[in-house]
Amino acid sequence: MQALLDASLSGLNIIPTVLMAFVLIYWIIVIIGVIDIDTLDFDVDVEADLDVDGDVEVGGEGIAGVLSFFNIGHMPFMIFLSFLAFPLWVLSILSAQYFGITNLFANAGILVLLFVASLFIAKIFTTPIAKFYLKLRQEDEAVNPIGKRCKVLLTVKSNSMGQAEIKANGTSILISAVTRDGVEIKKGEYALVIDHIKDKNHYLIEPDE
Repeated sequence: MQALLDASLSGLNIIPTVLMAFVLIYWIIVIIGVIDIDTLDFDVDVEADLDVDGDVEVGGEGIAGVLSFFNIGHMPFMIFLSFLAFPLWVLSILSAQYFGITNLFANAGILVLLFVASLFIAKIFTTPIAKFYLKLRQEDEAVNPIGKRCKVLLTVKSNSMGQAEIKANGTSILISAVTRDGVEIKKGEYALVIDHIKDKNHYLIEPDE
């Protein structure tokens, strides 16, 4: 155990170790309910689509195309980062044990190569997850939430995005939601979806009185 700890904190191995520690702490906080899985998520403008029955079809250009190829933007970012951090950490520890290179620049080069390898490993393992999220999005798009009644799952405020659930056509749909200024809708209460804020991809709701 001490040898593993020493290897984890030696040289540039501390970079993937810190990343792995961050991921573990994040999931612990999510599990105990302090934050939501999408808390550290961000929008990625990708023009690529996932074929549910096949592979990723990369239609974007430049950075957007690369991000889409690695499934970034097709699922909550922290899920992808978790599948990236673990193999990067394992590979960095193994490389330190077997090669024992002490030169800083050589280690930096190896770390870059391991990062690229970990990206492809993450792509392989996250492709089924990306397809799952694609199917969820397709189901969500099949039902127009506007005008429908929803149940608040995470308290919604005007300055704090929450989460609500819509049940329609035998399907349960989760939406990110906000309210008008000064309005708060607590967990367990019901509301009406009145508008879609397209640029931020969330919905405006109001109390169902």
